[in-house]
Amino acid sequence: MTEQRTGPAAGTRDHRVDFYRGIALLMIFVNHVPGITLEQFTTRNFGFSDSAELFVFLAGFASAFAYGRGFLTRSRLVFTLKAMRRAGVLYLVHITLTMLAVSLFALVTLATGDGRYMMQLGLGTFMTQPLDALAGVALLGHQLAYLNILPLYCVLLLLLPLQLAVARRFGLAAMLGASGALWLAAGLWRLNLPSHPDAGGWHFAPFAWQFVFAIGLACGLAKLGRQSLVPFRRGLYILAALYLGCAYGYMALAMQGVEQALPLPAFVRDIDKTFVSLPRLLHLLALVYVFAHAPASSPFQRIAAGNPLARLGRHALPVFATGTMLSLVCQIARLDRDNGPRMDVALIAIGIAVQFGLAAVLDWWRQASATASGTRARIENRIEAPAGSERAFARTTR
Repeated sequence: MTEQRTGPAAGTRDHRVDFYRGIALLMIFVNHVPGITLEQFTTRNFGFSDSAELFVFLAGFASAFAYGRGFLTRSRLVFTLKAMRRAGVLYLVHITLTMLAVSLFALVTLATGDGRYMMQLGLGTFMTQPLDALAGVALLGHQLAYLNILPLYCVLLLLLPLQLAVARRFGLAAMLGASGALWLAAGLWRLNLPSHPDAGGWHFAPFAWQFVFAIGLACGLAKLGRQSLVPFRRGLYILAALYLGCAYGYMALAMQGVEQALPLPAFVRDIDKTFVSLPRLLHLLALVYVFAHAPASSPFQRIAAGNPLARLGRHALPVFATGTMLSLVCQIARLDRDNGPRMDVALIAIGIAVQFGLAAVLDWWRQASATASGTRARIENRIEAPAGSERAFARTTR
């Protein structure tokens, strides 16, 4: 995402970022309907990392433009508060989604009389420990299944000013070094935030995932400086492509579990998502490097603003929230039913169509609002003009 030979000029919106974020959003939607036929065609089946790693990386990249530029060149306090405000918005969206999910499954349970619906997603805690569950939701300690990436994003945004401060004072290398050290410590010693009231920790350990975010942030800051964090090297490009090929072969041949025989630490050997183990991280880095440095003739280097997937990525939060609720509806529709491929394809097709439709409406609204604002400004300028003209006329008639 940082290549200057083929990508957009620094400071302009890189529609490739929105494009890949749109892909990640669709993959997340499909993967949040477990057991569905189309699940086998999502990105997680072709390598060690999946859409979550890409989504967090792109969030870090976008944060360089949204907050990093202002933090480093203008007001640190203002852009720290902006990042905190955004974290607050994400917190409120997460709480809203959680309460909607609880309400949705409760309504279906009441309508059908089937108590199995309240045993999904970790909702059983609301039945046995309602007060503890509510407190856990408020404190982000109790996260329902498939609703656990926004709490991670909240923490990452709260850590962002610290990462930017280190980058400003000591440079990008120091920021990445400190972030990498924390990732390594989290993986080796299983450092995580606790869950409540259930035992265990967060599904996405923030102390590990902050490194993925930091790498994206560093790539974005490098692009703002009209540089490439990792310049193109033919040998490195071939090595990254080979790693992606090996990861694909590993997954295609269903070799999961073979790595357990390797005499290596679990963090280095396993394909662990909670702590972003080394194989997953390397897969993400190889994927980003290959696509960021794709040939200039590649269609992945020429993403227009009107690309439907780029439109999805431009409105990531509302599309993600809508996709999350649609995936839960799909789960309810499929629960303990004999669902064939036609039913699965129909559910996913409807869900994807709704998300594309939402993105199109939001794009239209943004353009209409911008046009209205411009028209309003021109009208105000015209209204002010006669006052000056009347004063000039009065002077000439005296």
